[in-house]
Amino acid sequence: MYLAVPSEYLLPQYLSALKRGWTPGSDDDMEVARQMVAYVEEHSASFLAALDNPDGTGAPISLDDGRVVPRLSYKRYWMIDGNDGSYVGEINLRWQKGTSELPAYCLGHIGYAVVPWKRGKGYAGLALRQLSQQANEFDLSWLDISMEISNVASRRTAEKAGAEYVKTFNAGPEYGNVEAVLYRLAIG
Repeated sequence: MYLAVPSEYLLPQYLSALKRGWTPGSDDDMEVARQMVAYVEEHSASFLAALDNPDGTGAPISLDDGRVVPRLSYKRYWMIDGNDGSYVGEINLRWQKGTSELPAYCLGHIGYAVVPWKRGKGYAGLALRQLSQQANEFDLSWLDISMEISNVASRRTAEKAGAEYVKTFNAGPEYGNVEAVLYRLAIG
């Protein structure tokens, strides 16, 4: 498995995953998947460009509670199976320029999603380790990873990648007030 910058070349693999009903936010929301396919097919260049914003440019973000907050820098990678070139999932990195600290409205540096038919093979852990080796180019000293406390698979993935447990906390109203856990992964 390797991390790849999203590209026109890899776009058919991504679209194939969407056409199977998977989206980065759900395993089986065919309606949202269909909408994403239509958008990506019609606007592929702008879709791909929007996956990479290392300077954090653009309009501020409006949160559900009405607060308007600065846009964070971010970079998204696609996980590609090195054996057959198929799409495995995605991992994204978000950060605040000039510091490893995150603002209170962002619960972690990393988000990831693996397609159901590729789960259980260690891809997410590999992606976390690879991303931790690249994160120093963004002047980060560590990567925070948070997830719902009940998400045992993501917790196990973080631990296998070498992340250490930091705390259990309430994620707040923006995230449905779920009980969450925070892990920290050293850069290197």
